[in-house]
This record gives sequence, structure tokens and C-alpha cells, in this order.
Amino acid sequence: MHLPFRLSILFLIATGCSADKGTQADTAAASNAEGEPPAHSDEPPPDAPTEEVAIEPLFEVTGGPYDLTLAPDGRLFISIEESRIDVWDPETEWVEEHTSRAGSVFGIHWHEEHLYYTTSVHRQSGALMRLDGRDGVVLASASGSTVFREPSDLARAPDGRWVIPDPTVGTLFVASTDGSQVDMMDCGVEEPSTVTADEAFVYVGGTNGVVRIPWPDGAPESIDSRTVSGLHIHGGRLLGAGPEWGVFEVGTDTRLGADEIRLAGRMVGDETLFVADWGGAAVWAVTP
Repeated sequence: MHLPFRLSILFLIATGCSADKGTQADTAAASNAEGEPPAHSDEPPPDAPTEEVAIEPLFEVTGGPYDLTLAPDGRLFISIEESRIDVWDPETEWVEEHTSRAGSVFGIHWHEEHLYYTTSVHRQSGALMRLDGRDGVVLASASGSTVFREPSDLARAPDGRWVIPDPTVGTLFVASTDGSQVDMMDCGVEEPSTVTADEAFVYVGGTNGVVRIPWPDGAPESIDSRTVSGLHIHGGRLLGAGPEWGVFEVGTDTRLGADEIRLAGRMVGDETLFVADWGGAAVWAVTP
């Protein structure tokens, strides 16, 4: 079963449970006096605050759009489920195949003139890759002490290392910039699948909520109990995307009025928020 749809089914049944970077998310940093995350119902209540936003479908793709990242020139890269990487050019407003036969590409992140991404083969063997031109170079793989199985996302931690959640292994991997050293970290969340970071914290989301990790040596702190499929810092706020709440501000009951998106997944962007629709073959542009 393809990963986004496998995860979406998991999200639906788990009812109990960077230009990608932004500024520190102040709201998400708060927990209540007992140190527990704010309580939220699995489904948004009728009176949940909803922010009015402008939303439009930016483009459609063939296949399932999974993760998103922006290059400095404004190009938007999209990992397409189980096959390739596409790119959308804002100058031409056209999307085209950037690299084919890339395998099962999941997390992607632009950094210093290169596109980095993660791959997985049947959730048995995964790798951290760098795209040189149109060719993929392996930085770290499932050999030796590294046990990537399903590296589903990646982000840059405050100290420049890669942070990579793996829901199959159930841990957060921390890799040096060149991939030469990879360590495992207990991130305090079940089946971690998405990650983002600001100048001080790494945020990890899984089936039982979102944790905040003071980087590099702090203990994970639970800041939200809702299942998330994507995390992104936008306008100083930590946003989450999930099957019931859509796009919402982590740690609050505030939702963005983006109900046209069938299943909000990964997000990216500073002014405009780009959202991958895991329930439809489209990427949306949301302007709060």
C-alpha cells in the first residue's frame, strides 16, 4: 500500500491517540501547569475558531503528492508517491518531472543549492540522499549501524544536523550534514512521521500528538495530543495538518479555513502556505 494512504488510514483509526524554517513558535512552546499538552477532541467542535483564508488549487500532479520544499528562486519541489520528484516553476506556472526513477521518495528539503530527500524500499531499507543534477547520491543508508526503514520526513535541526523520523522503527534519526554519522533518539511520540525545526527546538509529530525537543540535549515535551501528518512553522506559529482538524495551530483550537483540502499533508512556505493534498492529486496555495 502506498505510504500516504497507509498513513491516512492509520490516522483515521487512531482516534485515541525550510525556506522550510520559520521563527520560533511561541504558542506551541506552552504546556499547562501539569506539563501535559492541551486537551483537544478528536474532531473539531462546532465552535472551534476558524481563520478565514484565501485558498486555491495551485496545480495537479499525476500520482500522490507527498512532501514539499522551496528553492531560493521560488521553485516548488514535490515528492511524488513511490516514483519521482516534480518541480513547479512560478514564472511559467507549470509543473514538470524533475527526476524519474527516483524510487519511493518521501521527505525532501532544499539546502545550499542541493535537494536532499529520503527513500524507502517496502519499509525495509531506507536512505538519506542528495540530488546532484538529476542523479541521486547516497549519504546514509540501512547498512552498518544505521537502520533506516521508513524515513518519512527530514528537516535541519538548529545545529545543522538532519533530523529524520521513522514510524516503522519508531524513532528519530539524527544525521550529520554529510551523513557520515547517524544516531537514534527517543523522540517521545508514537510512530513519528513528520518533523520541523526553528532556532531552538525540533518538533516531531506522530500518531499520538506533537512533541517539542529543546535542541540538542533537552527532553521531549508533549505540546499537542492530535495525530498529525505534517508540521510547518509559518508566521511564527507551529501549524499541524491532520485528518480531522485539517490545518490547525498546534496547541490551540484554531483552525485555518481550508476545508477544500481533502487530506492535508505536508506544508511549506513563508508568506503563501503550500499544502500537499494527500486525499487528492493536488497542491494548494493558502494565504492567511
